[in-house]
Amino acid sequence: MPGGYSYSYKGTNGFTEHALVSLGVITDVIQWGREKGLNDPKAQLNKVIEEVGEIAHEITRNHYDLEALEQPDELCDAIGDALVTIIILSDILNLDPIACLEEAYGAISGREGDTVNGTFVKKDNKEPLRDMVRKWKETKDISLAHDICELLAQE
Repeated sequence: MPGGYSYSYKGTNGFTEHALVSLGVITDVIQWGREKGLNDPKAQLNKVIEEVGEIAHEITRNHYDLEALEQPDELCDAIGDALVTIIILSDILNLDPIACLEEAYGAISGREGDTVNGTFVKKDNKEPLRDMVRKWKETKDISLAHDICELLAQE
């Protein structure tokens, strides 16, 4: 599987060409989903979760190398499958996947905060998060893990 596009094309004329090809792939994925009769958002959400689980499988087993330009085929395939399922889900819900991405990036691009244990934490959420993580480390209370995830998911 091709790897390293986000690095080898960024900032070059090739990046623009790659981006245009990617838009064509998105329309192809949407058309494919429609042709296959994929129109149930709950069933498609289950596919999204399944494919994200495959990414988790590869990552938790350390099937990646951050120093390499290319990653294992299985990881690339899992990420590609997850993107396909999310694009199809957005179409089922009458959402433009590019508009969703632009809106999400617009919301996060100006955020201030710090990276804590590999996760970006917005400035206004840092103290509650640190307190919860500290308490979770002491108690191993699973409900705190849920609360931590909820706090990280807040916008």
